[in-house]
Amino acid sequence: MKKLWLRITLGFFVISIIGLGIIWFFMSSINRTSYEEMIETHLSENGSVISSSIEASGMDIQNDNIVEWFNKLDLPKDVRFTLIDSDGEVIFDNDNHTSLMENHLKRPEVEAAKKSNDTSQSFIRYSKTEEIDMMYVAKPIHAEGEIVGYIRTATPLYTIDNAVKQMWWTLFVVFLFIFVASLISAALLAYSVTKPINKIMEVTNRLKHQDYSARINEKFTGELYDLAGSINVLASSLQKHVTEIEDQTSQLDSILSNLVTGVILINHDGNVEMVNKAATELLGKSSDILVNNHYRANLMHLNIDRMIRQVVEEDEPRSREVSLYTPNEVILEVNVAPYYGQSWEKRGVIIALHNITKLKHLEGVRRDFVANVSHELKTPVTSVRGFAETILQNEMPKETEREFIQIIYDESDRLNTIISDLLNLSKIEKNDLQLNIEKIDLVKLIHKTAKPLLKAFSDKKLTLNLPNKGRSIELFADKDRIAQILVNLLSNAVNYTPEGGMVSVKVREKKNRIVFSVKDTGIGIPQSSIDRLFERFYRVDTARARNEGGTGLGLAIVKHLVDLHGGTITVDSVENEYTEFTVDLPAER
Repeated sequence: MKKLWLRITLGFFVISIIGLGIIWFFMSSINRTSYEEMIETHLSENGSVISSSIEASGMDIQNDNIVEWFNKLDLPKDVRFTLIDSDGEVIFDNDNHTSLMENHLKRPEVEAAKKSNDTSQSFIRYSKTEEIDMMYVAKPIHAEGEIVGYIRTATPLYTIDNAVKQMWWTLFVVFLFIFVASLISAALLAYSVTKPINKIMEVTNRLKHQDYSARINEKFTGELYDLAGSINVLASSLQKHVTEIEDQTSQLDSILSNLVTGVILINHDGNVEMVNKAATELLGKSSDILVNNHYRANLMHLNIDRMIRQVVEEDEPRSREVSLYTPNEVILEVNVAPYYGQSWEKRGVIIALHNITKLKHLEGVRRDFVANVSHELKTPVTSVRGFAETILQNEMPKETEREFIQIIYDESDRLNTIISDLLNLSKIEKNDLQLNIEKIDLVKLIHKTAKPLLKAFSDKKLTLNLPNKGRSIELFADKDRIAQILVNLLSNAVNYTPEGGMVSVKVREKKNRIVFSVKDTGIGIPQSSIDRLFERFYRVDTARARNEGGTGLGLAIVKHLVDLHGGTITVDSVENEYTEFTVDLPAER
């Protein structure tokens, strides 16, 4: 192996010597003239850049600002720049004071540039200012088609001598580089012999450590090629299966994380293996507290210890309802079922927690609604039937008969009102009601809506405060539905405010929203009733509401109408002091 390495190194060394000889021959052919041509091109390019910049900017070279402009430039250190006007006066020189310099109009490079109206050829001569031989190139500066000056570039000729010296140093560096490169190349060649085996070992080691993306991408020959292909096929198959498993795991994690049902896995030792986000929120405990701890440590308040034992012993799912207080009541439906491994071995139990608080509340509301609507309809029907039977079965004075008929009429009218409100509410809830959105003046609408109710206010000696008629607050909404909201709120204020009280209607604008409120000095509402105030047939004072002719549906209708307009309604009340309904609506739709 060492002999092979020495042969390779010797061969590369011989190649290096031959290459150095070729480079020496090539560099020797570069003479002084070539360097002079390179420097002339360098000077011409620098002069062209400066003249083009002055011409493009339209600067006046006679202006004092031209000197400041030159001083701000990052000029090459090896080039001397001289700015000459059309009369030959030196305006700027980056190596000497212009006051010490004579007229340059007769300089050969300036005369050549003036004659050709373009960049002159190079001129080499002794510079009295610099006291050395220098190469000069001049470039005319134009303005409106006329030559207004010249930019002259120059460099000392000792740079050429330096360049020749640099060539010898370059040859030395190149020789050294080639020598080192030959040694490195020999080492690389030896390495290339063992590279295929090392690469195969590296890939198999990565696969061993579960890096299934590892592949042998190099092209080998002979038996190594077949071995590399087999390893790549094996790695690809492993990666495919692992990716499928990871995707399935990710999907399962995503499903569990987004489930509104709480899920808890408990292993056969009773330790919690996994909980999802919904379970931690329902239980009010973090996953760090629950996972890897025995379920009795954190789940005893669910009272499911017996259920878990029964599921484990009988291998049958169980369910029950559990009430938690955190501090509000939360009703959970707890389902416990066994779960198994791939070989159907029993691994523990799975617990599913469903929050059925809203469902239970809705069931209660439904029951209350059925009871309330039955009661509300039964009362007038019973009155109508009773008085009708009395009239039919007994002879009575005309005045009494008329009084009974009036009662029948009033009760049937009340029955009709209840049915009408129920139909309206049903229509609103099914979104069958189409809003006729238009621009309305809310202040005018309030005054118009309150006008038919003024007699009711007067009869109870109530003071009604309305917004100033001179104001104009525009709102995009359904005029009739907003009026319906106002009528219901004002009617409630009249009904529940004792004689001599006061009702106030206020309107204000607030960040692209319109807010109006109806406040009375009535009997108020208990805090325990505010949350249920907008339920159908719910009354704070049942007897009084019925005596006043209310159906118990007005505020439910108001709430749905406000929702249809994209607004909100809130209630603020203190018993025996005041009640204030506030409606917040978007100004535009």
